[in-house]
Parts: sequence; C-alpha cells; structure tokens
Amino acid sequence: MIAITLFLAAATLLPAQNQTVEQLAAVRAEREPEKRYWKALELAASAAAAARTKYEAGLLEEFRSSLILTKDAVVLCDETLRGTGKDPAKNPKHFKRAEQKIRDIIRKLSGLHDAVSIDDRAPVRDTRDALQKLQEELVTDIVGRRN
Repeated sequence: MIAITLFLAAATLLPAQNQTVEQLAAVRAEREPEKRYWKALELAASAAAAARTKYEAGLLEEFRSSLILTKDAVVLCDETLRGTGKDPAKNPKHFKRAEQKIRDIIRKLSGLHDAVSIDDRAPVRDTRDALQKLQEELVTDIVGRRN
C-alpha cells in the first residue's frame, strides 16, 4: 500500500518537473538574446501566477516547482543579459526593462508570501529574496557602481 502511494506521488511530480525543464529549454533555444531574456521573464511571471493558482488548489509540490521555475527563469534572464557583453550603464534599455519586470514579479511574490500559510512561506521567501538580489544588482549596474 505504501509503495503504491509513493509511486503515485512520484508519478504526479514527474510531469510537472518535465514541463518546467521543457519550458526553460524552449526559452534557451531562442537565438536572439534580446528575445530570450524577455521570454524568460514572461515565463517567470506566468510561473509566479501559476504558483498562486496551484497553492489555492492545494497542489503543494507543483506550487514549489512553479517557484523554482520562476527563479530559474529570472536567473536565465540575468545570464542572457550579462552574456550580451553590453554595458548596462551605457545601454540600459534591456537591462531596465528586465529590472522593472523582475520588480513586478517580486511584488507578486510578496503578495503570495502574505497569502500562504506560515508553513509554506519559506520557498516563497527564498525565491523572492533571490530575485531581489538579482534586481538590486541590475539597478547597481544600470546606475553605475558608486564608491
């Protein structure tokens, strides 16, 4: 009986994890960095919205996988922008758009953090903190490092 329950639990997790890997792979397949970073941010925003929906539906493992996808997509966006070799202080257009979108996702995650139970706040807080760190680094790079 326990083996069957574990098998069913694992079987429900695999499609969610495969889906996130496939979604990130589809974004990584984009050849143009200017499109890739934006697609990554759109994926992150939709994953954050999906996290709220999944939490409200009681699907906690899928809720956590959506939060992981949100973080991974924003990290991909950051890697893509930094991989262009452009200076954010001299060419801030794409960096500023990314910073604003990340700030919007952080705001949504803060609302989600307040909406979930205390037991489920840790993954939301971890994701939000990681995004805040990346957003602050983008702002610092856009305005230039001040000593």
